Amino acid sequence: MLKILTTGRLGPQFCAALEASEIRVQARYVEHAQQNDIDWADCLASFPVSSTLTLKGLSWIHSFGAGIDGFVTRKDLGPHLRLSRTTGDLGQKMGEFCLCHVLNFLQNYHAVAKDNTASRWQQRPGQSIRDQTILILGTGKMAQGVAQTLSSLGAIVIGVNNSGHADAPYFQRCVTMAAVPALAANVSCIINTLPLHENTQRLIDLPWLCHFNEALLINVGRGATLVTDDLQPAFAKRYLAYAVLDVFDIEPLPQDSWLWQHPQVFVSPHQAAITDVHDVIKSFTQALQAYELNLQSDVFADLSRGY
Repeated sequence: MLKILTTGRLGPQFCAALEASEIRVQARYVEHAQQNDIDWADCLASFPVSSTLTLKGLSWIHSFGAGIDGFVTRKDLGPHLRLSRTTGDLGQKMGEFCLCHVLNFLQNYHAVAKDNTASRWQQRPGQSIRDQTILILGTGKMAQGVAQTLSSLGAIVIGVNNSGHADAPYFQRCVTMAAVPALAANVSCIINTLPLHENTQRLIDLPWLCHFNEALLINVGRGATLVTDDLQPAFAKRYLAYAVLDVFDIEPLPQDSWLWQHPQVFVSPHQAAITDVHDVIKSFTQALQAYELNLQSDVFADLSRGY
């Protein structure tokens, strides 16, 4: 019987859910995993664990998060390891988060809130989301959830991926990064959902942002994809009008960061799509079926590409 080790946040709920289900595995929860726990298991199901633990004996890791950079960057993974991720309903959650901030931006919410604080009556007419061009970096499960939510209200959603092909639903079309400058001036909002790997590190910088015209930037991908200090000149030159940041290079965001006090930045504490046990079980079950039959599934990462 497949031996599943789980630890950390959501571990007890995950273990209890497995025991209450018809899934036939041997599950064990430990509060603080030790090496002998890892050595016992066939599969580790958790958020990333300490680098002091060696994972090379595992045949499968199921990440409780959609982001898997905490696992794929490790040097102690076995050559035949399979790595799956949790998607569950995270795409819908992320779509609702992004919709909230897109509407705030288009309806001038932040300016009206300042007027409210100052007891100042001033109409600030907003714009409809219909026919707004929204650029989403990435076309994976999270991006598809965002695209579905925004396109349902009439937004023109363009995806950015390596191929430039619209191989995912809810995108009007897809382009490569090289094609972005030609359409950037008409983009109202940029949403980053990209995973972190060597090709996305510090990808969003001032030379790339300079093609936009007072756009909204929402980062729900990874903090290291954005060159954070390039935001200030991007605001000054009016390439960007506002930024909603849910992910950061260092988390929690240090109290002395300039981002906290900047009037054109909204700081969100990595909560755009928080995983719950229902998300985990949904994706774990899908991955388990594929794992046992040695089949491919879109919940498994391509370790050769790092995502």
